[in-house]
Amino acid sequence: MSNRRLKPKLKNVTKVKKKQNEVKGKKHHSEGFEMPQKINSSARKKRPFYGWIVVLASFLSLLVVGLIYSYGVFVDPLTQEFGWSRSSISLAFSISIFLSTLSLPFGRMSDLYGVRKVVAIGAALSGGGLLLASQISSLAQFCLCIGIAGVGISALYVPPVSAISRWFNKKKGMATGMAVSALSGGMALFPPVIGMLIAAFGWRSALVILGISVILLLSLSSLLIRHEPRSLGLSPYGWEKPEAATNERIIECDLRTAIKSKPFWFIYFIMILTHISLFLVTVHVVPYAIGLGVNNVTASTALTLLGICSMAARILGGVAADKLGTAKLFTIFLAIQAFSTFLLVKSENIWTIYLITAMLGIGFGGWIAIYPLRVSGFFGTKYLGSILGFFDSGVGIGGLIGPYLGGLIFDLFGRYDSAFLLSGAFCALAALISILLRREQKISGF
Repeated sequence: MSNRRLKPKLKNVTKVKKKQNEVKGKKHHSEGFEMPQKINSSARKKRPFYGWIVVLASFLSLLVVGLIYSYGVFVDPLTQEFGWSRSSISLAFSISIFLSTLSLPFGRMSDLYGVRKVVAIGAALSGGGLLLASQISSLAQFCLCIGIAGVGISALYVPPVSAISRWFNKKKGMATGMAVSALSGGMALFPPVIGMLIAAFGWRSALVILGISVILLLSLSSLLIRHEPRSLGLSPYGWEKPEAATNERIIECDLRTAIKSKPFWFIYFIMILTHISLFLVTVHVVPYAIGLGVNNVTASTALTLLGICSMAARILGGVAADKLGTAKLFTIFLAIQAFSTFLLVKSENIWTIYLITAMLGIGFGGWIAIYPLRVSGFFGTKYLGSILGFFDSGVGIGGLIGPYLGGLIFDLFGRYDSAFLLSGAFCALAALISILLRREQKISGF
């Protein structure tokens, strides 16, 4: 009797187990999408972080910005063909440099619509302007066409640099330094290449080749770059959850708030003074070297050395900033730029010019790599595109004054000594202001 009673119970238990297994099977079947998600998430971890692709795309964009440091190579060919004075040619380049730094509208546009669209606009304007410049027959036409190229270039610095700040929490200095080293890469690459193209095909064909190359490079950059990690469902490199993060004060200033502070104006005047100095030298060091008896290609090598050393300093400066901080390094690199600019007055042969421009590249490259980190340290990253865009107008003012001032001094005195002395003085003043910036940082607690 007891066995007969147990058998139906056992049958019921087995039926219940079968039903449970069926239910589990259905759950696994219906929830099977969770397993691929886990596999995908683990696969994502093994893939390289896409932020480094953004660094590469930014590098390509900023490489084109380095073109503005190569304008000096065109001074001699344009003088020979049209008989224009150096101050007239320098004025055209000053206008282009000034327009190339009016990036505030593009900074705001990238904050609103994303960096990819802005880089695409920059490709069309900068490449198209260079192609148009190859067809000019008057100074006014040259100013217009090279100005269009300048407007396009203004879209290529602030948006990519701002994007990198959004992609990286850790190693931000290294990532930024790697990207902005492209400015120096352009400075190193373009002068000798342009010099050889002019020697082989003439300046008009050189501009055509340059325009097509710019469009191709920037098209690739636009395809690769992404505005922020969220667009791909990612987090910034080194991101920590709020509960695990430290209790450090987070500062996020918009442009209206930032513009009311002393650090904002200290940085702005540093940008103006250093770029008056830099653009005076980069536009006029090639004709200065030609005056010492060397050809265009040999003279343009000075800019190549400046670019190579600046490129190395940008990378190393960014890495050093991650470990040592930005305040002291910022002042040291500014002082190096000032000292080397003063030395140009004593340069009497091409080898001395090479040595001095290499030193100048170290100074400029070092502080310009740290500069975005310095700005984000004071004002945060949320509105960084707009703030850097405003500071870029300071670069434009420097670019507007520097080349023309150097050409005017040469036309008046037939020498560059006074121009280089004045250039060094501007940079020395910028180094002094950076000391005030450090003091303000301690007082304000930024």
